[in-house]
Amino acid sequence: MTFLGFSSNSSAGIILHYLQRHGQATIKDLEGALGISTTAVREHLANLQAEGLIATNTVRRGPGRPYFVYTLTDKAQSLLPKQYDQLINMLLREIVSVEGEEKVEQLLERVSKRLASQYAGQISGEDIRARLDALRATFEAKGIPAEVQQAGDGIKIFACPYYDVAQEHPAVCAMERQMLEDILGEKINLEGSIREGHHNCRFVISDT
Repeated sequence: MTFLGFSSNSSAGIILHYLQRHGQATIKDLEGALGISTTAVREHLANLQAEGLIATNTVRRGPGRPYFVYTLTDKAQSLLPKQYDQLINMLLREIVSVEGEEKVEQLLERVSKRLASQYAGQISGEDIRARLDALRATFEAKGIPAEVQQAGDGIKIFACPYYDVAQEHPAVCAMERQMLEDILGEKINLEGSIREGHHNCRFVISDT
């Protein structure tokens, strides 16, 4: 079993688990948790700091010398397991049960407009090929692999950022298509999706 890329039984994994449970720790705390020397603890901390997973804070209490405490960084927190998809699915189910599927579609359409406005400043170009290339670069900067079709008439996305939610709510795919229409200024068709079992989501510029 691993934790943030480290075996949960390794010294680094134990340090990260300790910080997650206790919020912060001193070197003395970690010596006790690991049963190793101060020098060895410092070495592990230095490696984790180099990975950007822990931060050091100086604490002053009274007239004595200050001491250091270690905490997880925002990067480490962002890598911890999340259950956003489960929460979103539960919220959408409640909306459907109270106000119907049409309300969900309306909400997702509004979300597509907000997403498009976030991307808009990063997508520019006089022709559609240039805008598609800019869109691909933007997706990949967010860790979503994408490819502009050879004909320059669409884009393939090889990872669904909303996969679990889309399985239960197909309107999410329509939200993504609407977002791309707003960004690119073109009518877009979705010709196959990961949700349907395809290798990618293929968005193609409509001829009509």
